[in-house]
Order: sequence, then structure tokens, then C-alpha cells
Amino acid sequence: MLKGYFVQYKFIIPETTKHSSYTYQKLFRALYGYTQNVTKSNGKTYHYHRKGILSDIPYIRPGKNCVIIPPKSFAALDTFFKTGKNPTHYWRIKGDWKAVFYLDEKNLDPAQVVGAIKEQIKRFFRGNDENLPLPELSLIADRQKAGTPVKKEKAALAVAEAEKIISSPWFKDIYTSDPELRKFYDDYKTIKG
Repeated sequence: MLKGYFVQYKFIIPETTKHSSYTYQKLFRALYGYTQNVTKSNGKTYHYHRKGILSDIPYIRPGKNCVIIPPKSFAALDTFFKTGKNPTHYWRIKGDWKAVFYLDEKNLDPAQVVGAIKEQIKRFFRGNDENLPLPELSLIADRQKAGTPVKKEKAALAVAEAEKIISSPWFKDIYTSDPELRKFYDDYKTIKG
């Protein structure tokens, strides 16, 4: 069985702050990240993913205000709860909020973990659109296998992002049991050379 930490959390915000205020939105964006859509004057819309604390971590959301993460990933979440430090918003001071949480160790079904890793891959690699900053890993690997030139910068970025996923504790424990995750790992090895 794979182990995970079940973390149930609650943000405590002063009563003077309305529940619909931007403060709540900022806290959840800092935690999970978000996609910013920017429409330029030429009419094109660009999508930018702004990372949160959990963006680089495979996680399972079993319900509202709770998450299951690999045990080794808890330190980043704990630091956020204590200090507010996160990659989405630069807060000079934490702000007038605090978080309380309950932590429990859980045994996880391998299918849940496979699903969490696949969601993590989707957050990093968003399909076959060449205009995105990070095209699908398999697209680059297929081009390399076919002898089609691939920009070194794109290949290096894809390898760097894939390594974040491959180095996660859950990936190492589960990837051999799923054909898509095995292919992801094989594509990574192909690009890395």
C-alpha cells in the first residue's frame, strides 16, 4: 500500500472580512494555483498557469478543504500555513489570517495515486498545442525518434518539468503499474538521451 497524508484545513480570517472577498480567492490560488487568461489587443487569448503550493505535488482532493499528499511533500504545505510563503502571490507579510489543520496518515489505493500523478502531468503538459510554453512530452519524444529537429530549449524545459514529476515519491512507487505512466517515463528518457 502507498502512504499519504490526509490534511484537512481551515482558514481563519477576521470577521470583518467578507466571505466573498478577494482574500479567500488569493488563499486558494496560493494553495492550488490558477490559470490566468489574458486577451491581447489583437484578439488572441493566452493562458498562463500561476503555480500554487500544490502545483508541483501530486495530490488527491477527496472533498472541500482537504487534500491527500505524499508524506515527504508536507513540509511545503506546513510552511505555507505558518508563513503564507507561496509562488503565486508575493506577500510582504502573511496577512491577517491563519490556518488550522488536522493531519492523518492514510493507506491509498494505487488507482487513486495513478490518477493524482496523471492530473499532475496535465498541470505541467497541456496537450499538443505548439504555441503553449510546454508541449506534450510525447510530441517531443516522437519528433526526436523520427529525426525531426526539436528546439533544444523546449526539450530542456520538458525534461526539467518531467523530472519534477518523476522524482516525486509516488511516481517511483507506481509508474510501472500503469501503461501511460510507463510511456511518460520512456518519453522522458528518449528526450533526455
